This record gives sequence, structure tokens and C-alpha cells, in this order.
Amino acid sequence: MFYTAAWCIDNEENFRKKIPLELLGESLKRYKSSTEFRVVILEGIELLSQQYLSLLQAYGFTIIDYSRQFREIISAYETINTQYSQYERNCLLRWIAFKQIHITSTDSYRQFWHLDSDVVMHTSLDDLANDTAGKTFMLQGCPVLVSVSDPAWFDMYEQNLKSLNKDIIGYSAQAWKEKNQCRENDAHLVNLSFYRNPIGSDQDLLEYLVSSKKIIQHDRTIVYNSAFYFVQNALAIKYWHEEQGVGNDLFRFKKNDQIAIAGKSVPFVHYQNTFTGFAQLYLLLKYFRFPKWMIKKIVAYQIEDEKFYTTFLFKAIAKIDRKLNPRADRKFVIRKLMQRNPKTNIAELLNFLVQF
Repeated sequence: MFYTAAWCIDNEENFRKKIPLELLGESLKRYKSSTEFRVVILEGIELLSQQYLSLLQAYGFTIIDYSRQFREIISAYETINTQYSQYERNCLLRWIAFKQIHITSTDSYRQFWHLDSDVVMHTSLDDLANDTAGKTFMLQGCPVLVSVSDPAWFDMYEQNLKSLNKDIIGYSAQAWKEKNQCRENDAHLVNLSFYRNPIGSDQDLLEYLVSSKKIIQHDRTIVYNSAFYFVQNALAIKYWHEEQGVGNDLFRFKKNDQIAIAGKSVPFVHYQNTFTGFAQLYLLLKYFRFPKWMIKKIVAYQIEDEKFYTTFLFKAIAKIDRKLNPRADRKFVIRKLMQRNPKTNIAELLNFLVQF
């Protein structure tokens, strides 16, 4: 079954703005997914109305209140609790919650999948589950999609998390010392060793564990033996484009909102903050009919490890747009890209990024 974790820290309105579960739910219903999708609420479920929780259940989500058990997990990782922000602490510890819930599940299908809550599906969970059955991997250096067919994966993660909790500085220093060697393993293991020193997130930790072979990770011959074209971050699409065997084909936005390329389908699009901000600026420039060459100059960017660099014009126009269009949030961007406009749909944006 599929899992994601969420927590509310202030109020329901902000929670719904930050975490577009309704849009994910709409896409689940669109493709009639029957595989269970569990939303594990780690903190703040009391801040969410019963009406909203019922809405999520109507979309097909199973809501799990794990707040009491999560407090016990936090107490077992005292150093992580005190040294990390609430967000990064919860991300690091969510995998312990997933392990506890999943290993006690009575579900007959024992494979575990994780999807981030800021994705929109372009296929059914059933098809994604069937395609990745028996595979264990984190996708392209990011836990937006994690498939675990061997439960030993969780034991390996927990063991290393305990080591990190015991000595964050020492553990991180050792990981940093191994970084050049780890990078040599990245392409084969469908990973990116962008982790920081000290390790600052669960993504950092998982990148290190994968590239150092301290956790189970199937290689690219298995991961890319797939009916799907995978994109963990559209802004990093070029890293993995050639490896997926699509040649010079272009993305096409098909009926029922599917995205196709060279006989493969894109299973989901990940609307993390950087990509959403980029997409909003792209849509704005297209709306004002800027020529393509000028758009490329304005939105030029560079990714160096975990850092995302943009131009002065990018920052300036984006800042003005945020002031003039405060409602142009993640939900606005997603709905715009899902429209069937031949010049600004999500497939055309992916083509733009591949050809950038």
C-alpha cells in the first residue's frame, strides 16, 4: 500500500495551502485507483476539521492518527529532536512511523510505497504498484517515490538513524569523507549524492545510504525496466532523460490527463516549492507572450548539489508577481498546467525543460 506523512503546525487553512492533498485525491479518483493510500498524521490532527478529514476520506485516503505514537518516537531520538527543525525532524522520523505501521498491517500485499503529498498522479496507483512490484529503490536521489519490497530496508534505515542520533557531527563527517566515492555509484544506483555536511534532512541521509550501499537499492537496469518515464524533480529532468530510452521524442498531453513519451507514461509530477515557483514564472511569461529565447534568459537556473541558483530577473519578476498575484499558489499553478492549453500544459513545460 501507499503512504505519505503530514502534520499541521498552526491551522487548517495553512495546512491545505501547503499540502495539496485534494489535488492528489482528485487524480486518484480520476484513474480509479483501488490500492490503499494511507495519510499518516504525525502531529496536529486536532487542528483539522472533521469536515476536511471526511473530504480526504471521500477521495479514497485512509487517515491514520499517529500523534501519540509519534511522540514516543520523538522521545527515543532526543538529539535529532533538539538539533533539527520540526520539519526536518519529522521527515527523518517519519520512516520509523511508517515501519511501525506497515509491519503490523494485515494487508495481504506486503510491499510498501511512499509518495510525497505534493504530487499529482497521471496514472493509477494500481499501475504504478504493478510496475514496481518486487523493486526496492528511492527515485533519483529523492524520497518523492520510495518502493520497498524487502522490509530489511527499514531496519537498515533505523540502524543508521540511530547512529546519526548518537553523533550527528561524527556520522556526517564520515559520510562527507566518502562523498567522492559515493558519487561514483550514483548513476548506476539512480541516485544523486547531494547530501550536506552535517546531514540536514532525511533526503540527505537517504542519498548517502543509497550511494554508500548501506541500504537496499536496485540499480538502473531494474528501476528503468519500466512502462514509466520517471521524473522526481522536473528541474533536474536532464540528469535522467537519456537513460530512460526515449530518444528525441517529446512529451504529449493525452486525454484523461496522461503524459506520454516514446511509448512510456509519466506516472506523476512532483510540485515541490522550487518547481512550483519556476512554473508560476514560466506561466506568467507565456501569458504576456514573451518569446521563447527571452523566457530562457529570464528563467535560466543552475543546480549545484542542494542549491538552486536563478537570475536576478527571475527573482525580481517572481517577487513582483507574488505581490500582484498573492493567490497564485501551488493549487493555482497545478490547475493551470493541467488545462489543455497546447502552449502551457504540463507536457509542454517538460519539453521546455528537456530542451533548455
